Amino acid sequence: MENTTLEHTTQQEQDVKHVGVREQMAFNISALLRDMSYAIFGQIHNFLIDVLRLEPSQIAILPLVQRLWDGINDPLVGAYFDRSAYANEKARRYFKLTALPIAILLVLMFSPFRFSDNATLNTWLHMGFILLCYMPFDPLHSLNGTAFMSYYNSISPNIEERSGIIARSRLFSTFGSAAVGGGLPLFYSLFSDGPEDYAGRARIFLVLAIVIAVGFLIYNWLMHSQVKERIISPPQAKQKIWRIFFGLLKNKMFLILVLSNTIGGIINRGNTDLRLFEHNIGDAGWQTLVGLAGLPALLVATWLWPRLCHRFEKRNIVIGSSAVRWVIRALYLFLGTRTGPFNLTIFNPSLAAKLFMAVFGFLNEIPNAIRGQIYWSMLADSVDFGEYKIGKRNDGVIYTMEGLLGKIFGSIGAASTGIILGFIGFEVGVADQSPRAMRGLFTVPLSIELVSIAASTVPFFFYDLKRDDHARMINEIKIRAELAEEPAEIT
Repeated sequence: MENTTLEHTTQQEQDVKHVGVREQMAFNISALLRDMSYAIFGQIHNFLIDVLRLEPSQIAILPLVQRLWDGINDPLVGAYFDRSAYANEKARRYFKLTALPIAILLVLMFSPFRFSDNATLNTWLHMGFILLCYMPFDPLHSLNGTAFMSYYNSISPNIEERSGIIARSRLFSTFGSAAVGGGLPLFYSLFSDGPEDYAGRARIFLVLAIVIAVGFLIYNWLMHSQVKERIISPPQAKQKIWRIFFGLLKNKMFLILVLSNTIGGIINRGNTDLRLFEHNIGDAGWQTLVGLAGLPALLVATWLWPRLCHRFEKRNIVIGSSAVRWVIRALYLFLGTRTGPFNLTIFNPSLAAKLFMAVFGFLNEIPNAIRGQIYWSMLADSVDFGEYKIGKRNDGVIYTMEGLLGKIFGSIGAASTGIILGFIGFEVGVADQSPRAMRGLFTVPLSIELVSIAASTVPFFFYDLKRDDHARMINEIKIRAELAEEPAEIT
């Protein structure tokens, strides 16, 4: 009789909404401001090229050293987050503790200091200074980010409501990334005098870092004061660290998602888009306008995929959206290499070429956003699956390990930027590029991307957590917690 009552109570929690409009908006704005702090590191290759003036062969050094440090501390941060004692809240306290030091270090890393009048020595000293700041920055940023990501699971016990919350917050996260990724080329177009303008581009990065740091402080205040943790499972005793990591091997869903992400990171197209816009169509600012063309597509994707989840399994939606995106990118590559008004393998500043890029940017973004947003929903589901299998809610390790692998293989993107630029014969700081470089800026990254889309989709064919099974799993987890049963041990 008691079990029946608990099942009824748990089902009631699934049927009601728990998050009001004000709290949802605070979470959305937090997602936007938080992702801006991640997005600026996605532009580190441009800082290295345009401010430090590194050659393509040197660009990989800083990101690879950063990722080595990530590899050391990120798993430990996740284990600390899960292993620490807590009762009524797990993540909220970390927003208050980490906000200010992260904001200060962020500004310092993108400040255009001059350490020596010798240009070569100044470059190496500047890189050393960035790494010195990055040493404390990365574990603090990982701890802060882990706290935020845990809210994907803890903000609501209603899995349908949670899917909608994740969809909207990922939309705002994308806005944050787009504001940085799209703002930089626009600022280049408005406030610098071309590739040779070192001082102008140094000022752009500094102002951008200051604005993002202020936004980061606002995000932490919102999370600490406006957003609630509703679902936590306090440990009855501290876990052994080796058990925390060994538990990941029991989590098939997490391993599949990480494998897909890993493949996508290894087969990485690099970050050469800004060079394509600046040299092939002669307008770096048009990259921002193409990004704006993708915003309606993001709105469509955010509205669409939670509704698709009512009719189709998430795995099938990911596979279908990947297939559609592959076709769109292949058609873009094919038409862009044909002789005519859309040819992007030469210098072509025509309005037809620019509109061609905008149209395909819009078309590409719909399936891309659907797959990207569902990925995070599936990662949240994998936290539930892990708790169901081993009796421990180790969301910290899951999100830090996913983030760590994303950083490691994302560094290949930074490294591959230099490899691609070197392969096609791109010359740093030169306005007029060779025909080989112009063609390569369009064809090489796109060709790599087609392989990446196909290969990274294969693991999803083995993802078999169905919607109805997940709902039953959530109910059982809740009943276990309310009955205070001793969780199963890993054997």
